[in-house]
Amino acid sequence: MGWIFFGAVVLAIVLLLISPAALRFEYGDDIRLRISWLFVTILKYPAVKKKTRRRNKKTENAVKKADAAAEKIADSTPEEKSGDAGKANASEEKSGGAEKANTSEKTDKPASGGDNTGKKKGAAKTSLGDIFEMVKLVLDSLKKPLKKILKRTRIHHLRLYIVCGGEDAAKAAINFGRTNILVGNALGWIDSFFTLKPADEINITVDFQSEETKAEASCTVKMPLYAALAFLFTVFGRAVRYYRNHPEAQRALRKLTKK
Repeated sequence: MGWIFFGAVVLAIVLLLISPAALRFEYGDDIRLRISWLFVTILKYPAVKKKTRRRNKKTENAVKKADAAAEKIADSTPEEKSGDAGKANASEEKSGGAEKANTSEKTDKPASGGDNTGKKKGAAKTSLGDIFEMVKLVLDSLKKPLKKILKRTRIHHLRLYIVCGGEDAAKAAINFGRTNILVGNALGWIDSFFTLKPADEINITVDFQSEETKAEASCTVKMPLYAALAFLFTVFGRAVRYYRNHPEAQRALRKLTKK
């Protein structure tokens, strides 16, 4: 029984690591994003409208409380109002006296600040060489792991629908040609970094009677969880190795952490 339980736990962990996190992107009249993992929606844009309703309830409650307080003040007698006014004047006089005492105490104290200025002058300044070392540390840590994780990221179900227009027929035709070139170059650039699956639909047309160019696009981006974890551990390991082998990076990091 123990081996069966252990095997079930290992299998569950493997399935969780293999299961990808998905980003659904849609562009039309508005941009829509949804990040999910397994059956759980982590982030959704635009957000759900229920949050706005809760906020409206809170504002309504605040308005009701303010109205109730105003009614109590209106129903109070003139004697109570005069008594409240006297209390307010007395509290103002006390606060005024306290403020005068505080100002007199501040003027009596000697001005201090010479030691702090000396410390600031003696502090080490960050030079351009230190910034360059930190940039090299970040680039060396991210260069290879970033390429791997981007290549492991897959783009599925790409749909692209564009209707080109222009002020006249000639400009519409020119926009149609430019759009085809731009889309071809963009797909080639994306495929060089990511793993681009065959598109479901790419349709680029021209409408000579329209002055505007309309576009709709959608795709699903998937990345397995193990790839993200491998990226984090690899970046951390490369950063530690670079930090140990380069004293210049150690000095630059110490200067930044001291500040």
